[in-house]
Amino acid sequence: MYNWLVFLHILFAFLFMLAHGVHAAAMLKFRTEPDPERSLTFFNIVPQPNLIRVLTILLGIPAFVAAFLAGWWQKGWVWVSVAVFLVISYVMFKYGAGYYSVIESAALRLIKARKTGTDLEAALKEFDKARNAPHPIIVSIVGIAGLAVILWLMRFKPF
Repeated sequence: MYNWLVFLHILFAFLFMLAHGVHAAAMLKFRTEPDPERSLTFFNIVPQPNLIRVLTILLGIPAFVAAFLAGWWQKGWVWVSVAVFLVISYVMFKYGAGYYSVIESAALRLIKARKTGTDLEAALKEFDKARNAPHPIIVSIVGIAGLAVILWLMRFKPF
């Protein structure tokens, strides 16, 4: 049963990362897209947040059960990996989800400003500022580094 649980954990981890890869690609593409209407089309390919939440649960349940079956909860590496995952989750929520809101509102303001001819320069500056925000870089670095730490902890079980 332990091997099946590890298999499911890895399977859902791959699906989880695949869904996040789409998010990351969209975030990085926002930075290079000067057209606000076109940038809004990137939202069409991004998976819904509920999918990410479901995959998080599906990836976590077999991991927790497998850790209990193997007696890993007495080891420090399991607790550190959970802590790292929680830190990654916080950063992703704060900077990842926050970036989508910033981009969307700035793009919509610029589209409206272009149609009405009012506050065009301010709306353009806001959109450029949103596109150049450091959020995609922050979540990419934290996500990749955090994943590397978790993989190291799970593979080598150092303590």
